[in-house]
This record gives sequence, C-alpha cells and structure tokens, in this order.
Amino acid sequence: MKITEKYHAFIKRAITTLRGFANRFWFPPLLLLLAALDALLIVIPTDGILISSSMLMKRRWISFGLFVAVGSAIGSLVLISLVNHIGIEQILQLYPGVDQTHVWKVTLDFFSEYGLLVVFLVGVTPFTQQPALIMAALSDIPYAPLAAVILFSRVIKFCLMAYIATHAPKLLSKLWGIQGELKDTGV
Repeated sequence: MKITEKYHAFIKRAITTLRGFANRFWFPPLLLLLAALDALLIVIPTDGILISSSMLMKRRWISFGLFVAVGSAIGSLVLISLVNHIGIEQILQLYPGVDQTHVWKVTLDFFSEYGLLVVFLVGVTPFTQQPALIMAALSDIPYAPLAAVILFSRVIKFCLMAYIATHAPKLLSKLWGIQGELKDTGV
C-alpha cells in the first residue's frame, strides 16, 4: 500500500471517529483547532469535516461554519506572522534568486495594488490560500485590514458550505474543488 493510500485510509478512520463526537460541546472548538492547523500544514481536510459534521448535526451548521472560519483565519494570521518573523531572507535562501525575476517583481507590485482583493477572492474559493497569504505578508499589506478580509472571506466560505451541506446536499457534488476532501472524509 502506498503512503498516500495509507494517509487517505487513516484520514477516513479518524474522521469517522471524529464525527461520532459532533454532538459534544467541545466539538466546535476542536474544529477551530483543526482549521487553524490546516491553514499552516495543508493536510487536514477541514472542508470535508465541516460538511460531514454539518450533515450529521443540521441544527449546528452555523456554529460549525463559524468555528472553522475563525480557526482558519487564526491559522492564516499565524502563517503571515511566521513569514514576517522569518523574513524574506530565509525564504530567499529556500529559493535563491527568485526575487530577481521579473515575475517576482510583477507579483509584488500586483499584491501591493490588489492584495486585499486577491486574498478575499482566494479566501472564498477552494483554492489553497497559503501562497496568497505569503505574498500578502511579503508585500507589506497592513495587518488589521488583512485580518478582517481573511476572517470575512472565511466566514462566507465556511458558513455557505455548512449551509449547503444541511439544506442542499446534492449541490455538494457540483462544487468544484472540494471533491477530493469529500472523498477523503467519506462523504
């Protein structure tokens, strides 16, 4: 069995076990923690966990969506803080010469001009948000507006997902970008 197959099997078992606790008072804060870790590690299928949990506990969809959104925003802000703390020098050591390319300069200029809009658009979509967050951190977008945009975009995304899971679950199969996470979580 390949490592990825073992990983997927482990994730399915863990989520099946986790869903058994969806009615517990501590479950939404656990979702918050998992979403924060996912924003840093990119390995936890929080979309699938949110959807499956919301389907099981339909009356709690809004709290599940809000806790996942806040957790994702916290993890995103921690990632931005880490990039700011580590500094551009450490990143350039990982990718030497990348800052000398034309694409780098154009991207930083683009983020300086439209960074908040890009972060918002990435935040409401199923795209991986970490690259946009790293570029936002490097382009010196002010922290408070960036935090507000991240939180607002994540609330929209995750509350909408939880709502769809409880009110129109057949629509989930048509949502582009989350089929892999749904498969990982057994939905």
